[in-house]
Amino acid sequence: MNKYLFPLLFLMIFWGGAQALAQHSVSVAAYSRDASAIVSKYKKELIQLQKNVTEVVPDSDDKSMSPYLFRLFGPGVFYRSVLDDKLRMNYPSLDAESRFQSTDMMDDRQRINTSIDKVLFGAYAEHPERFHYHDAQIAAESTVSSNSVMETKAEDLASIFNKVEEIKDVAQVVDNVEVDLQIRKPNFWTTTGKFSLQFTQNYFSENWYKGGNNNVTLLSNLVLEAKYDDQKRVQWDNKLDLRLGFVTATSDSIHRYLTNNDKIYLFSKLGIKAAKNWFYTVSFEANSQFLPGHKANDRRTYSKFMAPLDVYVSLGMDWKPKFKNGNTFSLALLPLSYKMRYITDDEEAIHASYNMRGKDFQQDFGSKIEFNSKIKIVKDFTWKCRFYYFTSYEYVESEMENVLSFQFNKYISSEVYTLWRFDDNRSRKYYDDTLGFFQFKEYFTLGLAYNF
Repeated sequence: MNKYLFPLLFLMIFWGGAQALAQHSVSVAAYSRDASAIVSKYKKELIQLQKNVTEVVPDSDDKSMSPYLFRLFGPGVFYRSVLDDKLRMNYPSLDAESRFQSTDMMDDRQRINTSIDKVLFGAYAEHPERFHYHDAQIAAESTVSSNSVMETKAEDLASIFNKVEEIKDVAQVVDNVEVDLQIRKPNFWTTTGKFSLQFTQNYFSENWYKGGNNNVTLLSNLVLEAKYDDQKRVQWDNKLDLRLGFVTATSDSIHRYLTNNDKIYLFSKLGIKAAKNWFYTVSFEANSQFLPGHKANDRRTYSKFMAPLDVYVSLGMDWKPKFKNGNTFSLALLPLSYKMRYITDDEEAIHASYNMRGKDFQQDFGSKIEFNSKIKIVKDFTWKCRFYYFTSYEYVESEMENVLSFQFNKYISSEVYTLWRFDDNRSRKYYDDTLGFFQFKEYFTLGLAYNF
């Protein structure tokens, strides 16, 4: 008997576990079916709710922001009217389809509220802990009308104004203190200046194996600029550029020094605004030099002060777009241009050099193009460019000047200067087989510079 007891107990335990597992599986399956039914019913109600909102607000792009749905998406509020409506004895079936069929005569707003009540009722039952407010608190809050606030402020201000006495004499307020009221006009002028002085020196001993010429080079430059801009219609640019440089050469048996840079340049341009970046323009330009100009081992003089003097007066349009960081750009198209050249000296070499034998005065009419720019490439590194092209329709005179300057500090700077010039109104001896009537000049300097 004892040998059958253990297998019998094992079978009974196994049978009981199988029954419990079967019941658990049935309960899980039933729970899954109930959960699926709840989710399906919830989806149907949301679809029906969205359909109702679409019918009420057909032009709204964002249906979730409809004011009729504030109870669903606002703070969690316990509305007593939801329970009162749901717990009535004559409440119809909870089936969504029959619910909406029984309310076909209701207006759209009432049907939406009924659907929202149904959703809130389920939320109250499942998650009551998420509703921290109730409608009684909202009803107890008082509302403030904007009209009443404005009326109160107006009354308060009126009471303050009525208490203030009219001031007939300023001395009553400042206690007889003199009041100095000054009205200053805005200053539309901008002035700048730069002075530089560069010095170089070379020395070679008499037995230097490669040979060479001892020389000393000195170059000075003064640039003054004054610009007027009233920010509306008038712009007036003025510039004075003075340069003077010397070089000594032991190979020259006639002159102790020669001028390697000699220039007097005066420029003025007045513009009246015509369009956005276009100006009606009158341009004036004058060029001359300080000292007599000589060539090495040649006693003749090729230029002097006011010999020659070139003057340009031009009319046209100027395009001046605006840039940041102090950059400037100007392109003047001057179809009406007048040029005058005057030689005050009787030196025959000067007259012959400028193809003006037997006369001191010459004038021409033509057209001109002027270009001026100043561009800051990087900090302390600037590129300046000046270009003009004049034609009398018989000859052409043109110059292109480029200056690359680097400011090491407040007092030390370096410059690379290049000048291309074309003039086919000169005597034939200035014609070069390679360059033609083109002429070129270049120098590099390092020295003192001061901006003011």
